[in-house]
Amino acid sequence: MPSANLLLYFQDDVAVLDHWLLHGTHYARTRKLRHFSYKMFVVKNIFCSEEWLKRMDSNLTSIRTIFEATYDGKDSATKWIAYWRTFFISVAELFGYNNGDEWMVAHFLFKKK
Repeated sequence: MPSANLLLYFQDDVAVLDHWLLHGTHYARTRKLRHFSYKMFVVKNIFCSEEWLKRMDSNLTSIRTIFEATYDGKDSATKWIAYWRTFFISVAELFGYNNGDEWMVAHFLFKKK
């Protein structure tokens, strides 16, 4: 994963108007965030990694059907279910590590130049 300030070095075509960090626990959190706001931005109904995993597990039959059509068959669907499970579990563990102080999420507000 890139550093939190990496995109500040690439402003030839865009300008960074603002940027902020979210504590890692926001990304790893198990519960549904009803409202997240930062300055003028309000985002509703953000689902975090463990919540997505729970939702995937509870809808596996429907998801398997979609994955079979999307990823070319039953064998591929099974692999992709494993890939997505691994992703959700990894994100929850990485971003929750050290009470969220080790890994964070950087957000940027850009403007075209």
